[in-house]
Amino acid sequence: MVEFNEVKISRILNPTAIDLGEYVINPFMGCEFSCLYCYVRSNRVVSRKNKPWGEYVDIRINAPELLEKELLLKKPQAVLLGSTTECFQPIEKKYRLTRRILEILNQHKIYYVILSRSPYIVDYIPVLKQGFCKKIYFSINNYAQEFKIRLEPKSPAFALRDEAVRELLKEGIPVVPYFSPMFPWVSDISGVFDKFPLAEGIEFECLNFRLNNIREIIAGISARDPSLKEKYVNMLRDKAFYNRVWQDMEKKIQILAKSAKKSYNIYIHSFGGYFKNTYE
Repeated sequence: MVEFNEVKISRILNPTAIDLGEYVINPFMGCEFSCLYCYVRSNRVVSRKNKPWGEYVDIRINAPELLEKELLLKKPQAVLLGSTTECFQPIEKKYRLTRRILEILNQHKIYYVILSRSPYIVDYIPVLKQGFCKKIYFSINNYAQEFKIRLEPKSPAFALRDEAVRELLKEGIPVVPYFSPMFPWVSDISGVFDKFPLAEGIEFECLNFRLNNIREIIAGISARDPSLKEKYVNMLRDKAFYNRVWQDMEKKIQILAKSAKKSYNIYIHSFGGYFKNTYE
């Protein structure tokens, strides 16, 4: 059972190091989807919460009011939505905070980039088509349901996410299908370019093996397929093996992209290193 709390905050535009905007907006703290691999689980603020990630959502009910005031003071050119939460998670249907935020950004002619994996975003197409949505990075993936139950049991079905991407593209909204994270020997990338004929290309992000709960992730995968345990442990221990696995994955993507005549980007975390991503 997810615990929902209405809270008031003192600031909604927060500086960000992510090169997609000058500030980031997160209408909620927490996420109903509770993905096991979510990097936000390692966030210092989140770690101080009493409930596990995925079991609470703080609804920042005064976010739109604050945004109106802060836009006049800070005058950003572009902002990012959803760096540490899902802006279109189910509770948004009740509170419509994200909708109000997007309407305010449109009114002030502020460009925005969105990170999401929620099919519910398609309900906001009329708002997104007003000319200030710069780009949407929409997370997709593909693996057997048995693995999904272990890794992201409460997230939307992959097929629904694929369909949402296609619908957004059909409406002329700039969407990047963002295949993330790629799980070696688990994620199936075959045919991925064919799913999105209107997309210019696809971006891929490899699993970050420096996540604080990587051992829990490995345990979840191994519970479904014990033969993968040794391989995943070797990804943690053996740099040469780690690099070879991701190089092989990139070669497969290159072949698929060339066949589909599409572009691609791939983000591979350095062995033992933290995530450093530069969005295109």
